[in-house]
Amino acid sequence: MVYVPGGTFEMGSSDEQLAQASRLCQAYGGGCIDDWFADEQPTHLVTLDGFWIDRTEVTNAQYRQCAEAGACAWPSCSDDLAEPDHPVVCVDWENADAYCRWMGGRLPTEAEWEYAARGPDGHPFPWGDTFDPANLNYCDGGCEFEWADSAADDGFATTAPAGTYDEGASWCGALDMAGNVYEWVADWYAADYYGQSPQHNPPGPSSGEHRILRGGSWGAVPACTRGANRSWPSPDTALPTVGFRCAWDG
Repeated sequence: MVYVPGGTFEMGSSDEQLAQASRLCQAYGGGCIDDWFADEQPTHLVTLDGFWIDRTEVTNAQYRQCAEAGACAWPSCSDDLAEPDHPVVCVDWENADAYCRWMGGRLPTEAEWEYAARGPDGHPFPWGDTFDPANLNYCDGGCEFEWADSAADDGFATTAPAGTYDEGASWCGALDMAGNVYEWVADWYAADYYGQSPQHNPPGPSSGEHRILRGGSWGAVPACTRGANRSWPSPDTALPTVGFRCAWDG
């Protein structure tokens, strides 16, 4: 785990940052549209108490212990548990939540996740303001999708071992907060929540139909690996691009 000291930051994306996201879409072969990012506004101040967060995504070796103990369901579509140091995938929200609770923690809130990724200065990427293909596992030349960036190839067609990209570390030392696998967070999703969010430790909406994923994946375009980007699938979603990490109160 790494410690994330309490503090205040501006959550969400400014007009300038959304324009940067649009330019990334154009520069890296499309694959996304501007409307995808509208729910990153309005920007709003958030104050968080200190907390701990996993340094990397939960791995197959870690998750296997929970599954063997009967506290978590086995991944629904993955044959990768033989790769112990890769992030576990194909785990829905309920089982991600169950694993974190079994470990004595919890899923991070959306605000905590974004703060751990972007820091008090609100950088678009964990390492800074500019996209760098060398700092993450995204849909590059080895990726199977039509929007793959053929100009780069990190050698991983799907997941990379957790913690591979040291230069992509966030301000608090968390790794893989851009790319590799999308990560479940605790919150329900509401497109208008940012306009009514409390400032101190926002918990997200009290109910909803969708949960939130953060961080992008090995199958994502660069714009979707930004720290402010929000995805919102059904909580029963279990895909080869989806994993999670846990948090603990400070």
